[in-house]
Amino acid sequence: MNHEHEWVVYSTAMKECWLMLQCVECGAMATVDDPTKQEWRQAFYAPSRPYRWTDEAQVHVRYEPPCPLYVVRTEKGATTCSCPPKAPGDNEREYERFPAEIIKAGEALSEEDVAELEELAELVGRTDVCSRLFPLLIRSYQDDTGHEPAGVVKRIAARIEEIDRMGLHCAPQVVARVLREYIRVSPART
Repeated sequence: MNHEHEWVVYSTAMKECWLMLQCVECGAMATVDDPTKQEWRQAFYAPSRPYRWTDEAQVHVRYEPPCPLYVVRTEKGATTCSCPPKAPGDNEREYERFPAEIIKAGEALSEEDVAELEELAELVGRTDVCSRLFPLLIRSYQDDTGHEPAGVVKRIAARIEEIDRMGLHCAPQVVARVLREYIRVSPART
């Protein structure tokens, strides 16, 4: 790589006792294979509060890009939500966990699907519609207007709801990015 990696701890591998890292510059994936007890304790909160890793000597690169995104930089000035309860300093976080588990390539999107996802991404990006509120927004829109959202929208909303229930809360900017990323990885439009 022609850059200095910016490693971020985003999770742990319980069975292996590794810290899971990703470079937010290029997407490379790495691990810290033998963390100290203190490093392991700190990583416990990484799925909800990713943080910068600076000890390059401990980093074991596992996969070169392209890799799925699991962590992204927090957009400066992005809209925040009031849930879940935030720890002191959470509004100044540099990184957000990105739910790559939601993105499933292989689904061809129609032009109407793409337009609906882009419109939703724009709406969510300028509001406080986080992962907890997005599925409710989709259901409420259908209930209030009688307009049924595209199947892809309902599938993404269901995946976002499932991820949020598992404890991976996503800020509005991350939900908007999920919608845009879904468009990006889909095959040619039908």
